[in-house]
Amino acid sequence: MPDCQRSLRGARRRARRFSVSSPRRTPSAATKLGASHRLIAPAHSLTMPSLEGIKERVEVSLDWAAALPAARALIRNGFAVRDHFEDARSPVDVIDRILSSIVESCSRSSSKDDFDIEIQVSDRLDEMRAPKGCLFFVWANSGDPQYIPLRPIFEQLEGNPWQVRLMASLYRWLYLTSWRVFHAFGFSEAKSLYEWRKESYTDARESGEDVDLEGEVEYADPANVVSYIKSSERLRLKAGEIGAAMSSILNKDLRDAFDRARHMFERSRRIKLPEMSDDCRAILEEAAYYMEGDPFPAVGISHWRDDAIVAWFDDFCQDQFNSGVTCRAPIIRCFRPNDTKSLIEIVTALPRMVETVFALSEWVRWAGEMENACQYSDRG
Repeated sequence: MPDCQRSLRGARRRARRFSVSSPRRTPSAATKLGASHRLIAPAHSLTMPSLEGIKERVEVSLDWAAALPAARALIRNGFAVRDHFEDARSPVDVIDRILSSIVESCSRSSSKDDFDIEIQVSDRLDEMRAPKGCLFFVWANSGDPQYIPLRPIFEQLEGNPWQVRLMASLYRWLYLTSWRVFHAFGFSEAKSLYEWRKESYTDARESGEDVDLEGEVEYADPANVVSYIKSSERLRLKAGEIGAAMSSILNKDLRDAFDRARHMFERSRRIKLPEMSDDCRAILEEAAYYMEGDPFPAVGISHWRDDAIVAWFDDFCQDQFNSGVTCRAPIIRCFRPNDTKSLIEIVTALPRMVETVFALSEWVRWAGEMENACQYSDRG
């Protein structure tokens, strides 16, 4: 592949200002999973379609020798069918069609992507850093962060003897599943940010600066977060208790939602992306040094919109927006063009990653509908 003409950063949208602390309105418009429409990668990268369809103009690459090992590996492992070769003009074209079909095969008529996932296989991460002889698999969420409020579900379990432990398990299922496909924001992130900010304010005040430690920090102490989230690891259901606890949920829709969350979590545990070799890890770490912003959280999960998790979620995202930098992708894997084993492992993991995004999107919309139906104010 020749030197890059564009970078991943140039193809991404800058993080937009938002706030999750106001009541949720109608859920955002769903994004359809579109076909690739004969997508051909540019000279410097193999570009897979995003879950919402192709957004950019792309051109034919005539220097596609580096794509040959990847194309041969996908064919050899049974990922290619006759349709992928019809009218194909290069191995890059074949690879794109194979990857497009993998993504599309995970889609149902009801499948929607609320996170604007974009996927690329490229030979560089930005315009200034182009390590020779390696490729990067990049998986990024490009949309505004979503929010899952758990209070409406908690209140539907009122009187259930398993209420707190069911909610602790639900929080963990949603939170840990989210971390398999992007960055999430929950109690751990709020606590870390709070402790860092408190230490910074304390140092500033001891240095003689006029800072309002109590007003700026103490009001959002994560110690005040609801117990089933704060102590979710201790309170979660053990394997032998899940059946009895789930059976205690009398509302069928609610019981089905818990069941979907559990199965989503269990399936996400089977997402296995390849480990990088030592030299590829060093290349990625060096390239990451020059990247601008931290990954932008794709979803925040808390009890309600006036708790400390949302306060620090808003604070973190606002800082990212004000910094003016482009956030880097949450998942990046570096591998050599001849390392077809890593490519096959990535392609094998893609269906579960896409299915997980669709499942989380469904949960975002369902939780939003429950919140709207409750007609709560922020502190109702």
